[in-house]
Amino acid sequence: MKKPGMPLMLLLFLAVIAVAVWYVAARTAWLTGIRPVWCFVGYGLALSCSFLAMFGYASKNTAGPVFHPLTVFFCYLCAVLVILLLVFLAVDLVHLAVPFGKPVFGLCVLVLTVGLSAYGFIHAASPRLKEVTIELPHLEKEVTAVQLTDVHLGHFRGRKHLQKLVRMVNAAQPEVVFFTGDFLESWYNCSEEAVSPMKDLTAPVFFVNGNHDTYVNAAYVKDLCHKAGMHVLENEAAECAGLQVIGLDYMVADGNSRDDMHAALGHETIQSVMPRMGVSDSLATVVLHHSPVGAAYMEAAGADLFLAGHTHGGQFFPLTLINDRLFEYNRGLYHRDRMAVYVSCGSGTFGLPLRIGTDSEVTLLHLKPTARN
Repeated sequence: MKKPGMPLMLLLFLAVIAVAVWYVAARTAWLTGIRPVWCFVGYGLALSCSFLAMFGYASKNTAGPVFHPLTVFFCYLCAVLVILLLVFLAVDLVHLAVPFGKPVFGLCVLVLTVGLSAYGFIHAASPRLKEVTIELPHLEKEVTAVQLTDVHLGHFRGRKHLQKLVRMVNAAQPEVVFFTGDFLESWYNCSEEAVSPMKDLTAPVFFVNGNHDTYVNAAYVKDLCHKAGMHVLENEAAECAGLQVIGLDYMVADGNSRDDMHAALGHETIQSVMPRMGVSDSLATVVLHHSPVGAAYMEAAGADLFLAGHTHGGQFFPLTLINDRLFEYNRGLYHRDRMAVYVSCGSGTFGLPLRIGTDSEVTLLHLKPTARN
């Protein structure tokens, strides 16, 4: 079955947005007595400004003293509007089963919207250490590693957030740190000072770039990483802690890929790069790539573990459910025939500074030799 083209997908998206705005406007008008048309126009303008802020915040223009606070405000506003929509739907469903008066309806909407918004914002800014045990063939001894990904330094996360992450990593005492991209998301907080806490990490760090690093400026971000003491791998292999580490630039899986957002098309692919990476026959091999694509080509080349991020696990409900259908590997640990895949939800956020149904994650990896019978 042929997939719908981009113009049709865009029209469907705009239609869904229009219906959602109409619904929220109608319920707000019913609660407040304001004319529905004014509610619709107000929500429509707020959402339009939010979309402009959300999809334009990688631009240098939004890093200034005027556009930065506006970007932050409208992204938070968009998050609240999304929660308001979900709350209206939930309260309406309950109201259909158990009717109650308008004052109770309004109070429920207010309390739930404020409560969920506060929870989502605080939860997104509160990274947790997640421990995962993975058995690998070719591994001679247990290795403790940490995966960082999708930190998204920018308008919502800065030096203090990175310092928190560095303290968490150092407390775990890893032998190596794997950083699978999207370190920065905008020119705001894109500086040597902002990334300097990475110098305090006590373990060697291997970094590969992600799509948001590219939106800012891939070469500049990589240079910042070099200056912060990280080993930037650009389709290269290295050895550390008894592991072979292969780092791939952000790219599509193969020449037929047309659905992996943001990766450059028509250049090198995971399929074309992996055969020349020289996967070791004697060391456990870990492949780093920002997006969880191309696993089959890594496995065919002989890799033992593939680490990725990019998906954020969907970040918040109901995108968590949608992402499960969009990505073969969305979040957590997966096992192929001869290779493990781990996709971290990341420790930052994209667009909406909000997490509901996922955690901001720093992953502590206990890599163990495969048990021999």
